[in-house]
Amino acid sequence: MRELAYDMEDSIDLFTHHVDHEPADTATGVVKRFFRKKIRKLKKLHYRHKFAKEIQDLHDLVNEAYDRRKKYTFEEGSSSIYTEIDPRVHALYVEVEKLVGIEGPSQEIIGRLVGKNPSQRRRVVSIVGPGGSGKTTLAKQVYEKIKSRFSCKAFVSVSQKPDMNNLLRELLSQLGGSGSMAMESRSDQQLLDQLRSYLENQRYLVVIDDVWTKSAWETIQCALPENAHISRVIVTTRNKSICQFCCTSDEGFIYQMKPLSRSDSENLFLKRTFCSGDKLPVQLEGIRNEILKRCDGLPLAIVTISSLLATKPRTKEEWERALNSLCSVREKDSGLEVMDKILSLSYKDLPHNMRNCLLYLSTFPEDYMISKDILVSRWIAEGFITKKEGFTLKQVAESYFYEFINRSLVRRVTSIPRYQMHGEEGCLVHDIVLNFLLSRSAEENFLTMLDGQGLPSSDQRIRRLSLWKNPGYALQISRGDMNLSHLRSFSICRGSLKMPPTFHLPCLRVLDLEGCGSFKNVDLNCILSLFHLRYLGFRGTSGVMLPVQIGNLHYLQTLDVNGTGVTRLPESTIHLKRLMRLVGQGLIMPDGFGNMESLEELGSLDGRNCSIYFGEDLALLSNLRVLQVRFLGGVRTSNGETRKECLMTSLHKLGGNNLRDVKIDEYDGRADCFVDSWCPPPLLLQKFIHDGQHCRFPKWISSCLCDLTYLDIRVQKMEREHLRILEDLPAIRFLYLDVKQVTEDGLIVSYGAFRSLTCFQFYNIDGPGLVFEGGMRMLEWLRLEFDTDKALSTYGSLEVGIGHLSNVKRIGLTIRITSEGENDPAEKAIKSVISGQVKMLPNCPTVDIRFRRRSRLAGTE
Repeated sequence: MRELAYDMEDSIDLFTHHVDHEPADTATGVVKRFFRKKIRKLKKLHYRHKFAKEIQDLHDLVNEAYDRRKKYTFEEGSSSIYTEIDPRVHALYVEVEKLVGIEGPSQEIIGRLVGKNPSQRRRVVSIVGPGGSGKTTLAKQVYEKIKSRFSCKAFVSVSQKPDMNNLLRELLSQLGGSGSMAMESRSDQQLLDQLRSYLENQRYLVVIDDVWTKSAWETIQCALPENAHISRVIVTTRNKSICQFCCTSDEGFIYQMKPLSRSDSENLFLKRTFCSGDKLPVQLEGIRNEILKRCDGLPLAIVTISSLLATKPRTKEEWERALNSLCSVREKDSGLEVMDKILSLSYKDLPHNMRNCLLYLSTFPEDYMISKDILVSRWIAEGFITKKEGFTLKQVAESYFYEFINRSLVRRVTSIPRYQMHGEEGCLVHDIVLNFLLSRSAEENFLTMLDGQGLPSSDQRIRRLSLWKNPGYALQISRGDMNLSHLRSFSICRGSLKMPPTFHLPCLRVLDLEGCGSFKNVDLNCILSLFHLRYLGFRGTSGVMLPVQIGNLHYLQTLDVNGTGVTRLPESTIHLKRLMRLVGQGLIMPDGFGNMESLEELGSLDGRNCSIYFGEDLALLSNLRVLQVRFLGGVRTSNGETRKECLMTSLHKLGGNNLRDVKIDEYDGRADCFVDSWCPPPLLLQKFIHDGQHCRFPKWISSCLCDLTYLDIRVQKMEREHLRILEDLPAIRFLYLDVKQVTEDGLIVSYGAFRSLTCFQFYNIDGPGLVFEGGMRMLEWLRLEFDTDKALSTYGSLEVGIGHLSNVKRIGLTIRITSEGENDPAEKAIKSVISGQVKMLPNCPTVDIRFRRRSRLAGTE
């Protein structure tokens, strides 16, 4: 049925193109124009007859399929056509991450790594266990708990077929040894030499997750010198021989993962199925016991099946249906067979359109962070998302994304820059889930993955093609060695494809050429033949020159030129009337872009070099939801108004429409126009970031902004009344304040304030900081910067009230202090005070303390 649906869509698309898109008539003379007109009519008649014949053939095939369906009974998926965004999703994510039964193992491993009288030599601890047993989660918890004791640290995943050069670059970047040098062109040997040189005199902690081969470990080990600085390495693997190979020295230790105990299994199952704290009904206890028996203590299996049951009515019939689907799993079956059956059950429970979205995750490689925005845009371009009244296509697609997280089919992640809290939201797919999806995709001819297993047969109808870093395959694709006439989606990442394979691709909707090196001197006019293209991505590919007539891609919905060097867009861009998402860095828009009425996301714009009238065009984009603008130099319009004032004028209009997310970067002088007023107030605003210079506290921020969840601002001087205003924001969850100066009597968080806040960063350049008095009870991540001398003079102590933050899990402190070094009594006293406050907290948060020292003699930092 899937193939039939594709054939019908392809036929309709080709017909509409031939009928609706005719070349301009350039003939001169009455006779020539007459004959050209007759020829066009004959061609239209030909296409109509051809289309009618194709439709009749497809109609016959549909009837045959319908007759077959009546003879057999097929299992139906969930009947729901739309999944509401679950407000519990973030809490659920935290609960799943903190797996039960992990505290004992983590303490044992920590004792081996940094216990009493630790060895000075490098030590390797290997964690071994089957897929889904919690190895990565255990390693991550150990890493988070002890990383503050090491001068440099890294956590990297290897995967089955690692890109070793990319892995070494990631390792170097996390450890902090990359400096300002470009690493892309460095060989493996050069990277290994650089790593060894950098780590030789460092105390380092490195986690190497998911090692599959001895050769991979041998290469990575070359980068980790055997120094005498108490360095530690953690390796996770499924293979016992590999873990033994990693721990050949006397300093090695192997930890064998154990299945969860019956008590821990019940606890995890109950926590995930009834996250509200409800107790298990008595009539369901027997069914639960049978389900847990099948899961055999495998955490991933328990989490997956309980996540499915969490979406179902709590009835005996529903639970028995789930149990019956698992009955073919025998007690002697392996954990992988158990997981396959559970994942099959979860897959079949999804509505058909959501199944397509889940299968689409197999397009991306193992251990790849899939950007939510990119994924959602590609789902829409593929036609998987059906609009629902009252919601945009993006909102419906995002609800699917969060539902997959809620069902524990993917893991939510955020690419958070170091010491920052805002990053790109995305997801990771566990390798067991990915293997299941790849298997399903192959069975249903959903995706063809070129992974070194040979080319598909020439008669195979390839619908979607994914290629990851294989120059040989790229060459064969460019030569046309495969039948791509039915191709709907083509993805390549970190490859060396020099020429997009655009010949004979009449059905292509998605073309994603991420990280393909350089397209310098490549003529991209060939993409203009892709008349049904909806998604065009060049992210991270340098040297891209967009075709002058790119506006001819009438169906284009997403254009991603982020990280390509593209800034000035062709004039014809304004004709992309269906474009919803335009992403780049420092884009200079052509005049008239206000006609692009479908735009929902735009940025970042170069506010300094755009037309002096860009604010007028911007104000016309009534559907705009996400906007990013940056100013890197002061340029004024001819009438004396700055472009910033033009932007603010347009924001006044957009704020009354659909604007949800605004980011303004300005480093060319103070711009108080962004903080003085916003009329009418942007009542739908959810996220606001103002980066750059410190300004006055925004006057337009008030409790009427009921949807504002994310605020990141730089304030010249923070008064207590400003803090009260922020406390009254009902939905605020992420708050980043960079303050140059605070009121002389300091800032105090009111008791019970910030009830929804989960992440808070407060950077105070020249002041005592603030004190917590029982507020921020839901806070999970805290980062502070303050001056000890001024804190002591203002509050009389460093008891800033961290002990009230009962839910906090991560604490980062940057402390400016008059000190002569880490052995200075003042530093030791501060560490003692902070440790005393942290010990009061129930979650044993990880703490990272950094000192910015100034000499007592010099008085400078």
